[in-house]
Amino acid sequence: MKIEMLLGAMKNIETANNGNPYGVITNIYNAKDNGIDILVGPEWSLTSKSGIYSRKLITKNKAKDAIKLLFNVSDYNEYAPRDARKILEEKIDDESVFEEVPDIPYSKREYERVLKDLKIASKGSDMLIFPGTAMFYDKNMTLYNVMPILRNGKVIKSIYKFNDGLSSRFNLRGALRLYPSETNYEEYKKEEYSLSYSKNPIINFNGIKTSVEICADAGILKRYGITNLDLQILSSCGNSSTDNAITRKGYVVAVDGFRDVNIRVSGKGLFKQRPIEKSEDMYLFNLEFEL
Repeated sequence: MKIEMLLGAMKNIETANNGNPYGVITNIYNAKDNGIDILVGPEWSLTSKSGIYSRKLITKNKAKDAIKLLFNVSDYNEYAPRDARKILEEKIDDESVFEEVPDIPYSKREYERVLKDLKIASKGSDMLIFPGTAMFYDKNMTLYNVMPILRNGKVIKSIYKFNDGLSSRFNLRGALRLYPSETNYEEYKKEEYSLSYSKNPIINFNGIKTSVEICADAGILKRYGITNLDLQILSSCGNSSTDNAITRKGYVVAVDGFRDVNIRVSGKGLFKQRPIEKSEDMYLFNLEFEL
């Protein structure tokens, strides 16, 4: 049996300077209106812009001024992370100079607010949504890079990245503990150290098997012995290649927000697929699956 699905790849969420949760939510509503079956966003798309960023050495007082501006700039949208202000101010007190104002992750409380709005946006649709990732820290000061996968108002699975890549740039000058990191890697056995991949990462969606990798985790699905996916997704910032974990007639979808536009859809022998439609918000691809 042959089935067709319409896939939307977000191209308006540029994540070199963090993402845009409001833009992702708008894309979800637009995708629902256009009958898209699967929607994919890049890594960090759910982590809001920091606002102020300095690339030079600055004094402690100037760093404090930058932090004050960071949390009060007028264009800060409703999803801006704010809970980390105390952590930053405490770290500045321990530094004689402050090299740069780092990117700001969400607290778990702030992440759950974004997640709530994503659920509302996805409700009433059978669309499978890979919205990209968010950075958040929990009460134990552990920093996570997580992809919530949504369908009809529910998070059906969360995938946690565990190869750092550039996630440490959200680490607030070492105040947070990366999950995992070189300092806590040994706490996790090889087959158990991921919250996601040691369990079953495969999602069955209307007859097709699909899963997602996050940037530096590229290739992890194949390393776990998965080679029978119909649709393999790579959500990234600076990486568009992975080891194929698909069947002979499957597809690999790479959505990268670190570069200008770097969206690749491959299948049927890994030939590059052309989008059937382009807009400022996303590229649309028509995928055929034989079940």
